Amino acid sequence: MKPNQHPMQLIPVVAIPIFLAIANQTMVSVALPAIGADLGALSRLPWLIIGYMLALTIAGPVYGALGDNYGRHKMLIGALLIYIIGAFICTFANTLEMLAAGRLVQGFGGGGLMSLSQALIGQLVRPRDRGRAQGYVASIGVVASTLGPLMGGFLVDIYGWRSLFLFTVPLAVISMGILLTRRFPKPAGPPRAFDTSGFLWLNFFVICWTMALEFIKTPGQLHLSLLAVIGGAVGLWMLIRSQKSGANPLFPPALFRIKAVSMASAMTVFHGAALVSLVTIVPLFQNIVRGDDTVEIALSLLALTVAFGLSGIITGNLITITGRTAIFPTVSLLIAGAGIVFIALFGAEISHRALIATYTIIGLNIGSVMAVIHTTVQHATPDNLRGRAAGTVTFCRSIGAVLGTTAVSLILFKNAPLTDGSQAAIASLFTQSSETDPALLAVWKDAFRLAFLTIVVFVAGEWAMAAATPARRISETD
Repeated sequence: MKPNQHPMQLIPVVAIPIFLAIANQTMVSVALPAIGADLGALSRLPWLIIGYMLALTIAGPVYGALGDNYGRHKMLIGALLIYIIGAFICTFANTLEMLAAGRLVQGFGGGGLMSLSQALIGQLVRPRDRGRAQGYVASIGVVASTLGPLMGGFLVDIYGWRSLFLFTVPLAVISMGILLTRRFPKPAGPPRAFDTSGFLWLNFFVICWTMALEFIKTPGQLHLSLLAVIGGAVGLWMLIRSQKSGANPLFPPALFRIKAVSMASAMTVFHGAALVSLVTIVPLFQNIVRGDDTVEIALSLLALTVAFGLSGIITGNLITITGRTAIFPTVSLLIAGAGIVFIALFGAEISHRALIATYTIIGLNIGSVMAVIHTTVQHATPDNLRGRAAGTVTFCRSIGAVLGTTAVSLILFKNAPLTDGSQAAIASLFTQSSETDPALLAVWKDAFRLAFLTIVVFVAGEWAMAAATPARRISETD
């Protein structure tokens, strides 16, 4: 069956899953200072983001393959159920370790929310209209980006950080109900065997490399880090080998022989590293270095994330009008990189209004990327591989987010260690009390500068991929 639905017809189906996928990260980022003050373990706070993205990395391609086999809407219902279980674990967590475990479970559910929604769009919407569909997705992103930081800030202030996770449960239940009442095309052909070997090697690779970066943070653990790197390299080699010989691989080699897909995948890795690490460290930067409170942080994140969504709307519609794709991030990423450099050099001293204006400029420019990536991949991929292609995009974004955020956190906390790891010292750092050591704050300021400049390197990487991609235009006749 040829795709023929108008993008607006899919909005009721994909709106809540996409909303949850986008709002989840910004809401939790706003809550990081409050969680740190409550549960301690400052250097491990980024794991609440990294753990979620780590699970997304593993789950994304799995959902893609299972969706191609058994129906994308069925797997989306399963993903929402797992997401709800993770939300309950997070709500009742009383240690940072338990909270991180809940975030892992949420990530195993969240891995299907965006990838399966995108696969449904690619399955049901005709090619030239997919740019407009990405504009509608970006519109949902604007709502999520607007409500995420605002609701996150106010919920944390009024009800505490646990309320953030409980808030998402009714939305996920409503989405499951909508999916159960709609009819979807059945998958073409009988289900094929699941790629168990590829799944196991994927897990081994991701876990080894993530643990390698974690071990680097711990003094005296360099030998364990090297062993983990070697293990990760072996896992990657075995994963590639299994994909070449497998009957139904998670990452079909034929997919990566499409140059537009391979370039878009590489671009997605750098984009995930830049975007997620930026959203993760901004709340800590504003709270520790600038002394901003939760509401001020929420408003700042609001400017950044709403700009992401607005840029997606504009870019998606420009793709449908002009048919052009990669030209947009090729230009806009240069401006985004310059904005992050400005934050690195002057962000601690400028006014809050100037900070918000800079975040808006960064968001409007870096936000053009995902609409281009999704449209390019959907256009270049045949329908029988579209779920795997969407899962591959989720995987690449997630692996970039995990490795990028871990690397940025490593640079941050290696250059600004706490002189006193006690709960009192951590609380005073977040609350900017009179007991906070000014010299310690100065060290944090320099550390954040290095962290922001590391993000600029990631932006440069995605710009290079955008400039080199061969997919420049989609014609009306496609």
